[in-house]
Amino acid sequence: MLYNCERAPRLLPMSFDSPVILAAVGLIVLVALVSFAAHFFSPETKLERRRRRNNYRVVSKAKRPIATLNVRTKK
Repeated sequence: MLYNCERAPRLLPMSFDSPVILAAVGLIVLVALVSFAAHFFSPETKLERRRRRNNYRVVSKAKRPIATLNVRTKK
């Protein structure tokens, strides 16, 4: 036979039938979510966000007077 007609063995898809593997993957995901949430909601991070928001440059793109004054003009 000139050519090998047999197909190469395919990799089997990962199955989560084993409860041990499923528990390990779930635990890893849970630890990642808790660590992200702990960093996101920590008091230092909240303070940093507030400081960043309060000290941000104010940019006004309006081409009109910023304050309108009540002035009585002659008719």
